[in-house]
Amino acid sequence: MNEPILPFLSIEDATVVKNGKILFQNLEFTIQPDEQWAILAASGSEKTAFLETLYGRTSVTQGRIHRFFSQSYQTEQSKQGKVNSFRDLVSFVSQAYTFRNKSNIQEFYYQQRFNSSEADDTYTVSTYLDQVEETRTGFWNKQTTMDLLGLTPLADKSLIKLSNGETRRLAIAAALLRNPKLFLMDRPMTGLDKETRDAFDGILRRITESGIQIVMTTSAHEIPSTITHVGMITDGRLVPVSDLSGVANQTDLQSLPETNRIAALILDYPTIPYTNLIDLRNVTIQYGSKKILDSVSWTVKAGERWVLKGHNGAGKSTLISLLLGENPQSYAVDFSLFDRKRGTGESIWEVKKPIGFVSPELSRFFPKNQTCLKVVLSGLFDTIGLFRQVSPEQTQLGLNWLEALQLSHIKNILLHQVSIEDQRFCLLARAMIKRPALLILDEAAQGMDDEQRTRFKHIVSILCEKTPIGLIYVSHYENDIPDAVENEITLVNGQRIT
Repeated sequence: MNEPILPFLSIEDATVVKNGKILFQNLEFTIQPDEQWAILAASGSEKTAFLETLYGRTSVTQGRIHRFFSQSYQTEQSKQGKVNSFRDLVSFVSQAYTFRNKSNIQEFYYQQRFNSSEADDTYTVSTYLDQVEETRTGFWNKQTTMDLLGLTPLADKSLIKLSNGETRRLAIAAALLRNPKLFLMDRPMTGLDKETRDAFDGILRRITESGIQIVMTTSAHEIPSTITHVGMITDGRLVPVSDLSGVANQTDLQSLPETNRIAALILDYPTIPYTNLIDLRNVTIQYGSKKILDSVSWTVKAGERWVLKGHNGAGKSTLISLLLGENPQSYAVDFSLFDRKRGTGESIWEVKKPIGFVSPELSRFFPKNQTCLKVVLSGLFDTIGLFRQVSPEQTQLGLNWLEALQLSHIKNILLHQVSIEDQRFCLLARAMIKRPALLILDEAAQGMDDEQRTRFKHIVSILCEKTPIGLIYVSHYENDIPDAVENEITLVNGQRIT
């Protein structure tokens, strides 16, 4: 008699708990061999929690998880007297991807990524991949992963200087090097430019053809054709989905409570006392023989709203580093900020004062002891964390911004402990608390689920409608760009083409 074919993995009537909170109840889920799953949910934190459950980062207090894919491996390892775990056969690329320097310390500050001397203490893409511990041998090695993810041209680039999308590709490559049987990916297309997203289905196909099974979280609009099954998390359970037409979230923007609360906070917004917020004149930034920016000219007048576009590594982050006063070469090039030529005696604090800034990576650089309220208040002083006494009035202002963005419940929670969505809204409050003349949003909605991205776009639209603020919006997604944006600049390999 033939033995029945076991599932690849199954969850049976499970109650799942993390940090004392029930995440899922009566959870049922089965993966058969050769199935590839996409997981949807209204909340990004729910999707992440589901992957963490598969990875064993949560507690199952009732029911069971059967990881049949690892049974023969663990039996063989145990026979040989070797310590083993099912995790030996699992790779997990999360949203909280971080890197460390050669001293195994991750205490970077944001400006370091543009400082060549600091980069010397950080691994390059090539040396970082050399450090990856391979659990088992297989098809994927350093060269095949670098070729698949387009990392070969970046082999000698310092990790600290990678763009968001380049960092994401490196994280996937490092996970693939372990030749897992199960590959968990939490919103893997986050931060990837359109070209890489378009090629992502081919990347997944190559991975699955090598015998690896995939469970990924994503949105209903970004399900690769390689995926064979889709599940939707609803009310703490996972339900298979065959028809995606009704899955997309429909948010009633006019009913969002922040509409009126934010409008009240930005009443009497100060007049912008500048003619030009930005004036770049044939700016070139070069590291060694490589030009990161090549003769870029760009003028942004007070109140203008711009979108900054370009592929991963096009030079967008370097351009923004000039505007924030964080690039050491800013003193050697010809440009002005807020009607004042750079390098004429102004301090970095004077440069930063009229600018509000949000980026997905910014949250990584705050000290671990910073609560969400402290992060918001740090915007008053342009510091990565709050290190001084604040007045009762300032504290109340921070609380008002948290309330307006529906974040009052996390005011005393550490920033790194809250969801990605809440981190982004905290950083937006931090940017706006000082009423800046220019708001720079560098892929600020990256990693959010569809509903939260819609909220974020709506809030930015309110800010543009109700204030004279200037805006630079960086995004790889056309749908994320607020309607108030009327101007466009596009970089290709460091050169401006529009």
